Amino acid sequence: MVRAAGLRAHGGGTVTAGDALPSAGELAVFCRPVVMAPAAVRRDGTVLADAWLPDLVRLGELERHLGDGVIEAIVGKALEEGRLKTRQRRRIMSYPLVIRLMIAMALTPDASYCESLARLAGLLADVPFALQWHVPTGKVITGWRVLVPADVMESVFWEAAGPLIGDGERSAVILAGMAVCAADGMLVNLADTPENRAMFGCTGTAAQDGEGAAPFPQLRIVALTARAGRAMLGAILGSAQAGEQTLLKRLVKRRPDLFAGRVTCFDRNFPGHELITAILDAGGHVVARVSATVALPLEPGGGWLPDGSRLTWLNAPSGKKQDRLPVRAAEHNAVLPSGDGQEEVSETCTVITTLLDHAAAPADAVRETYLTRWSASETTFGEDKTTITGAGNRTSGPVLRSGSPRLVIQEAWAWLAGTQLVRASAAAVLRTGAAAARALRRKDNTPVTADEESFTAVWRHAIRSMTSSQVTATSSLEAIAAAGDAAARAALHTLNVPGRQRHSKRAQKAGPKFRHATATKRTVTGKPQVTVFAARLLLTRGRSRNPPGRRKRPARRGRGPWNRAPSPPRHAGQNHARTPAAAPRNQTQDRHGAPER
Repeated sequence: MVRAAGLRAHGGGTVTAGDALPSAGELAVFCRPVVMAPAAVRRDGTVLADAWLPDLVRLGELERHLGDGVIEAIVGKALEEGRLKTRQRRRIMSYPLVIRLMIAMALTPDASYCESLARLAGLLADVPFALQWHVPTGKVITGWRVLVPADVMESVFWEAAGPLIGDGERSAVILAGMAVCAADGMLVNLADTPENRAMFGCTGTAAQDGEGAAPFPQLRIVALTARAGRAMLGAILGSAQAGEQTLLKRLVKRRPDLFAGRVTCFDRNFPGHELITAILDAGGHVVARVSATVALPLEPGGGWLPDGSRLTWLNAPSGKKQDRLPVRAAEHNAVLPSGDGQEEVSETCTVITTLLDHAAAPADAVRETYLTRWSASETTFGEDKTTITGAGNRTSGPVLRSGSPRLVIQEAWAWLAGTQLVRASAAAVLRTGAAAARALRRKDNTPVTADEESFTAVWRHAIRSMTSSQVTATSSLEAIAAAGDAAARAALHTLNVPGRQRHSKRAQKAGPKFRHATATKRTVTGKPQVTVFAARLLLTRGRSRNPPGRRKRPARRGRGPWNRAPSPPRHAGQNHARTPAAAPRNQTQDRHGAPER
């Protein structure tokens, strides 16, 4: 612990405590700032951090991309709307800590609730706080999880969702002046509980439960992902029986801004008149592959265009001619290897688009754009499901560990938000000096793209950064060292110190009943107004014999635990079975030594 006013920045990322610099060859201790908080000084000289650990825990590198204070703002809005129950006292957990724990738990499937929370607390758990804190049990964590609705965690996902790389980057794909994204669905295995099976169901088998059912119930996720940086722009959840087209239409209706000004690619399972019309009404366009069963008749006169594409239409569900949806079709042959590896088989693939101008979107560009769908959606889903595996009591496979449907949805949003923040960390690396230096070492000096980064390496780095997170994601050594100035110190105090008072107004279970307990009030000079309470207590070896609410009786002489006569030594052969055992004491005490009611 050092005084914030004594920190001095000397350039080069080095901060020293005090004005004196070490001389050459002198031993020096290099430390890392963990937290900034007002000092609570006891009468014996012990210095504690007058703060509350749940207010200081952050997600490390991931919080920098989410934004410091975003989770607190979401919790504050939920409290105002009544979706979260107001807590009058500071407990061992808090709502923002639960939300951060869910993201950390989704990214660390090998860890239990307690282990994930221990990693999230990191170095903060070693700081001596005035209000002591410890890792709670799994039952306590589950009880707090139930209090947080799934829509609160969904709000965190929508704060993290969005583009990560600009349209001008090399990994971005542009068609007709619009960014290209992909829509697709995936199935995620869930914990095999009766509640999850009844709510979400399973696929691949006719039976939903029993001996002939699939081994896991499954959750279906339909997501809209960008080709640039594999960013997740939006997502929607549903049961295993829900159709991908139905979920995607629901997403378009709820979030039309996601599709406005973008070209959405999807495979032959999605094309439909209603879905494509909804995307057009939202201001976007579509590039999709269609199966051979979809009728694409020629326009009168052939409809052939100079680029080799042709004009056609999709029939409307009403069957009326005026409701037809005009599209443009581009066909190409895909050469596939045969089973023996010698012969080649040609397959005709048909791609349709709502971009009818062949000059703005030539047929070759449309075909190349559709091929990017795989790396935009399939690769994104594959990285998430193959890297983050083994949750719960399973050793492999993407399994969400929650056993109830409500917690499954909560965990799914946390999983999607966590993976999006990991990719945000990878995208931020591309703008650093290290990426520029790597480009200079190449022969062609080409910059590093998001496709060259390892999702596994960035994911592991994000987990490591949690254990050493500082009080805020935006804190820097220069900002901490600037606390020596009075104005900067006041601003930093507002930023880093919890807003709530540690000593909340509440009725104590049992106040101190010691007659010698006295309280003195002191103020630490030279720092923000800090009030410290020190109490002188009478130390005893036993519990109070006069708990509150009971009749006070004087203790019998010679029977107290502090003046009891020593027991005579026992000799070999003496019968000890007749000696009555001490009665168990089940009465609990508060931190002052007084028993609770």
